[in-house]
Amino acid sequence: MAFFTRVLVGAVFCLSLFTTVMSSPTFLPKTGKTLSLPLGHNADIPRHGPTEYLKTLKKFKLAAPEGLQQVVDTHKALYSKVAAGGSGGSAPADSHEGDLLWLTPVGIGSPPQMLNLDLDTGSSDTWIFSTDTEKDEVAGQTLWDPKKSSTSNLIQNCTWSIVYGDFSTSQGICYKDTLSLGNLSIPGMTVESATSVSDMFTETAAMSGLVGLAWPSIVQTIPPQKTLLDFLPKVLDQPVFTVDLRHNSSEGSFNFGYIDDSLHTSAVQSVDVDTADGFWSVSTTGFSIGGSDIKYEYNEARTVIIDTGSTLFFAPDEAVSTYFSQVPGANYSYKDYGWVIPCNSTPPDFIYELSDTNGNKLTGSVPGAYFVYAHTTNVSCYAGIQSLGEFTSMSGIFGDVFLKSGFAVFDIGNKKFGMADKPLSFSNTK
Repeated sequence: MAFFTRVLVGAVFCLSLFTTVMSSPTFLPKTGKTLSLPLGHNADIPRHGPTEYLKTLKKFKLAAPEGLQQVVDTHKALYSKVAAGGSGGSAPADSHEGDLLWLTPVGIGSPPQMLNLDLDTGSSDTWIFSTDTEKDEVAGQTLWDPKKSSTSNLIQNCTWSIVYGDFSTSQGICYKDTLSLGNLSIPGMTVESATSVSDMFTETAAMSGLVGLAWPSIVQTIPPQKTLLDFLPKVLDQPVFTVDLRHNSSEGSFNFGYIDDSLHTSAVQSVDVDTADGFWSVSTTGFSIGGSDIKYEYNEARTVIIDTGSTLFFAPDEAVSTYFSQVPGANYSYKDYGWVIPCNSTPPDFIYELSDTNGNKLTGSVPGAYFVYAHTTNVSCYAGIQSLGEFTSMSGIFGDVFLKSGFAVFDIGNKKFGMADKPLSFSNTK
């Protein structure tokens, strides 16, 4: 069944270009209540496409295809054996390793106890490993100790529980304490202390928890507590944060309260965000393929989620199948539960279009080089662009592979998402 129409156009889409038909909000220069947080680039674990696919399905409570968990478990067991026999179990950050997770140092308590956390626009809860966490579920994470914080206060009768797609859970109790982001302190922030965690977090030793940057309506505390997005508009110069992820690099940053114009090379153009489901959801209306003069438009706009906490770029099914029809040697691997391409190929760029009901349109290009993601064999690679498959009605989740392609602006006050061009790296080394 056709879900889109094809319209011939002449140079409608330009590679690495962001355009709009309406103006974007103007932000003031950086002044007082602003901060910039560096990102640590996790290159300690070799990439594995099916693992990232399964993590995203679990996170959004989506059904996983039968057999995917077994593929992931087999890879995990194999990697554990290799790591145990190697020198420290670390892996070089070449083009097929790394870019799995960008972590940010965050302080909790007084004095601040520093933990490397994942800043996640796909969830609202700020939860951390702590001395409350079951010991057998801790595997190298840094633990927060509420007893070592002079400002920590247990919230009586407050609990939290997050159930994932495989029915595993992370859960715990709640405290009020000071959250420190760079030079900015937020007293009275709800800190969710884990008493138990899902295995998928135990297995990530470098990460000690999450900082939720989605909308407050999906917070999982009982009773509901204020989230970081409740606090940020009150403490920042401007209710905005930006995300600058760099390909195979630790040079990126999350900036809060201002837009650093030195980080982008074109105007920031924005579309409205639909917050009804608590996510940074936007509408995608079409796409194009680099080197082609054909534009594809969906019969109906598709809602997709912008998620810093997901690794891959999950586009609508018809966009993905059409894209790979233009990639020589591409095929769907039932063994790997995803599309694979020749590792020595240079795939075309994927050019997307976002829009809103107010007439704003935003187009941009994701370099095809970013889609050569992870080796499945010596010659085949799992692609960085995939679809969520027929197991879900969710159209897409635009994760880090997408976000690396531009300078991203999350406008809390106006409920907008924006992108701009920036210098891109295609280096295969960290």
